[in-house]
Amino acid sequence: MDTPSPTFDNLDPQKQRRVLDESLREFAERGYQQASINRIVGRLDIAKGSLFQYFGSKEGLFRHLFRRAVDEIKAPLRAIRDADSAEAFPQRLKRVFAASAAFAKAHPFLWGIYRRMLTQEDFPLRATLLSEVRAEALTFFRELIELGQQQGSVRADLDPATAAFVIEATLDRALSAQDSPVLDAGLGLSSDPPTRQARLDALAETLCQGFSAPEAK
Repeated sequence: MDTPSPTFDNLDPQKQRRVLDESLREFAERGYQQASINRIVGRLDIAKGSLFQYFGSKEGLFRHLFRRAVDEIKAPLRAIRDADSAEAFPQRLKRVFAASAAFAKAHPFLWGIYRRMLTQEDFPLRATLLSEVRAEALTFFRELIELGQQQGSVRADLDPATAAFVIEATLDRALSAQDSPVLDAGLGLSSDPPTRQARLDALAETLCQGFSAPEAK
């Protein structure tokens, strides 16, 4: 059950938020296998049957949390993609990197669940949900590149699918590096906010410029 029952939809919004927040916390801190519905309902002080009535099962609850998270991050990114068509691709890409980094920082439990899924091969639903996320991200970046090609701010001979893969991989590593000095490797993404933003901008700029030297005239 990816969609909660009408019973959950009819709850007071504040109570809905608390149910989701406590569930996110449990999955982020314990992983899927060790997450306990008993601990969740204990913190919420509700009957265990209520949570199953809302989402059907532990898997239903997790699926809803994950899909909700994907929808939340897609909204600001789509706004950037659909903004003023005159905005050049490099500036648009910098804003995408900044919005993605801000989302990961503002939603540590969501980001914690995602990172657990990346590293734990026995995480249930891992292949299905990560494939969906990757497909969504690659489609988004491909469309962003194609828009840049149409406006002339991206090379016309660039393969959108290949470029989208490189951008998505770079951003994924950058977001993970925000909370891991080891993954950061001294670049500065795990540093203070101004430094982190400067490094994100530099990554986006490097991707836009490429690595080849300009041809001599």
